[in-house]
Amino acid sequence: MNLLIQGGESAERFKLLLSLTKIKEPISSALFDYYVKGVSSGNAAELRGIKHGNVSRGMESLEERAAIVEAIKQLDWEKHIAKLNQANARIAELEALLADTNK
Repeated sequence: MNLLIQGGESAERFKLLLSLTKIKEPISSALFDYYVKGVSSGNAAELRGIKHGNVSRGMESLEERAAIVEAIKQLDWEKHIAKLNQANARIAELEALLADTNK
């Protein structure tokens, strides 16, 4: 499953994901062209004077890192939802106590 979108990534997100890899120039520039500017992977490779296979491997590496980031985000989201549910349950308890004392 592709988590990164051709031409749909911000420069900041791209740079952060790239920082999780060992990808160097000129492959990183070709990947930037693909993910941020929307240039086709073949054209990005040609523009940077590299083989398309190098761009493909770089894409795979970035996708792997993006999957890890998304998995971490999912874990964090579940943890925050659990805390929110606990807080909502406590609020309901306190509201019930207030309602009983006002009778």
